Amino acid sequence: MLLELRLKDFVLIEEARLKFEPGFVVFTGETGAGKSLLVKSLKLASGARGGPQVIRPGAKQAIIEAVWENSPETAAKLEELGLEPEDEIIIRRVITKERSRIYLNGSPITLQMLGQILAGKVIIAGQHEYQSINAAETRLFLLDAFGGLLDLREKYQKAFKEYQDLAHALNHLREKISSALKEEDFLNFQLKEIENVAPQPGEDEEIEERLFVLKNLARLESLVKDARSQLETGYAAFSQARKSLSQAIEFSRELEPLAERLESLVFESEDLAGELTSYLRNLATEEGELEALEERLYQLKRLKRKYGPTLQDVLAHYEQIKKELARLTTGEDQLKELEEKTENARSKAEALAEELSLKRKEKAELLSHKINSYLKDLALEGARFRIHFSREELSKSGIDLVDFLVKTNPQSPLRPLREVASGGELSRFFLAIKAAVSQKEATETLVFDEIDAGVGGMVAHKLGTLLKELARAQQVICVTHLPQLAALADQHFVVEKKIEGEKATTRIKELNFQERTKEIARMLGEPNALELARRLLAR
Repeated sequence: MLLELRLKDFVLIEEARLKFEPGFVVFTGETGAGKSLLVKSLKLASGARGGPQVIRPGAKQAIIEAVWENSPETAAKLEELGLEPEDEIIIRRVITKERSRIYLNGSPITLQMLGQILAGKVIIAGQHEYQSINAAETRLFLLDAFGGLLDLREKYQKAFKEYQDLAHALNHLREKISSALKEEDFLNFQLKEIENVAPQPGEDEEIEERLFVLKNLARLESLVKDARSQLETGYAAFSQARKSLSQAIEFSRELEPLAERLESLVFESEDLAGELTSYLRNLATEEGELEALEERLYQLKRLKRKYGPTLQDVLAHYEQIKKELARLTTGEDQLKELEEKTENARSKAEALAEELSLKRKEKAELLSHKINSYLKDLALEGARFRIHFSREELSKSGIDLVDFLVKTNPQSPLRPLREVASGGELSRFFLAIKAAVSQKEATETLVFDEIDAGVGGMVAHKLGTLLKELARAQQVICVTHLPQLAALADQHFVVEKKIEGEKATTRIKELNFQERTKEIARMLGEPNALELARRLLAR
C-alpha cells in the first residue's frame, strides 16, 4: 500500500507531506482546487512520463516522493533488477527543465524499471484504466483471479512454455537436418564428379608431355631416323676399323686397349641403332589417341579449376570430402525422439488447457452473478453482465478467448462492453468488476479519479458502500465531490486553493472529525447541512 506522499514545488503545491492509512481514503475540495494534482503526482510516482510543465512557477525543480510498503512480489522484482529489497520502497523523482532523475531507496533507476517494479502494485483508475478491461488478457486474468485459478494457470503456462521450447527446438533441428541433407547432397555431387574422372597423381603432366610429342611427331620421327642412319653408317666404319686394328695387333700389342675401345664403339653403335629402331616403332599412334588425350586433359583441368589449383589439391579435396561425409549425420534418430517429446508436451499442455477452460466456465457464472448484483446497487438495474467464451489455438493463456458482454437496459441485446458503455457506465462496470475480484487480486492500491461523475442520491451512497467494501481487501484512494462517499472514508483529505495577489497555491490537509463535518456540510450545500453531515458521519 501507499504509506506516504511528499510533494515540493509541484505545479501549484509549494510543499505537501501526506501520510496514508489502510482502507478507504478520500480527497475532496472545491472545483478547480487542484484535486487532480494528487492523481497526477501518483502517476508520476508510478512510472508515468512527466516534463518541466509540472514545476511550480518560479521554482528550479519539482520533487515527488512516494513511500510504498514492500511485498514479496515487489521484493522479487527488485532482486531481479539487482536492487536491494527493504521494508519500504522510497521513490524519489526530481524533475528539472533539463531532465528527470528517478531514485529508488537512494539508487538511481530508469523510468522503465520504475514501471516494472510498481506494475500491478497500484492501479490509477481513469479512462485509460477503464479501457484496460477491454484487453483479452486482462479479462482472462480477472476471471482466473476471481476463480482461484492462478495456480492452475501457472501450471498450464509452465507446460505450455515447455511445449513451446520443445517445438522451437524441433523446428531448429528440422532446419538443421534440411541443411545437413543439402550439404550431404552437395558433397556427394563433388565426390562423384571427382570419382568419375578418377585422376592419378602426376597424370596431367604425363599427358601434357605425351601431347607435346604427338603434336611434333613428324619432325621427331625424321630426326630419329636421321640419327639412326648416321649410327648405321658409323657402325660400318667402326666395323672396318676394328678389322684393320685386329690385324695391326699382331705387330704391336700396345694397340690392344685401343682395339677393345673400338670393339665397345661397334657394339654401342649397334645397340643405339637398335634402340632407335625400337623407339620409332613405338612412335606409332593409335587412331584417335590425340583427341582422347586432349579430352582427358580438359577433364583434369576442369577439376583443377574447381578444386585445385593443382591436381594434388584436387586429390586432397577428395579425401576431405570423404572425411566430412563420414562425420556428417542427419540426426534422424534425434528428430524422431524430439518429435515424440514435443507431442507429449503438447498433449500435456492441451489437457491442462481443457481443465483450465472447464473451471473458467464454472467460475464465469459465479463472477457474472456477483457483478450483476453490484450493478444493481450502482443504479444499473436494467444492466446485465455475462462472460462469453470462444475457443482459440493453444496460446500462453490457454484455449479461451473471453469477452465481457453487457446490456444497459432489458430490451437491448448483449454486446461487448467496449461497444456499449458510456464513460460513466464504464467506470461503474469497472468498479463492479474490481469489487467482485478484489479479494483475489494482488493490487495493493486502487486510485479512482471522480468515479462518481453523474451519480447522486442513494446511488452515491451505494457507490460509496461498494468502495468501502473494496477497501477491505486493498487500499482505495478516491477523488470525489460526493458527500455520501466522503462520509464513508477511513481517512479524509481536503484540497484547497488560495490566491494571494497574483500567486495561486494549492494546499492539501488531512481532516479531523470536526473538520470533516464542516467539509461534508460544505459539500452538501443545504441550510441544515451541518446536522446532516453529522448524521452521515455517524451512520
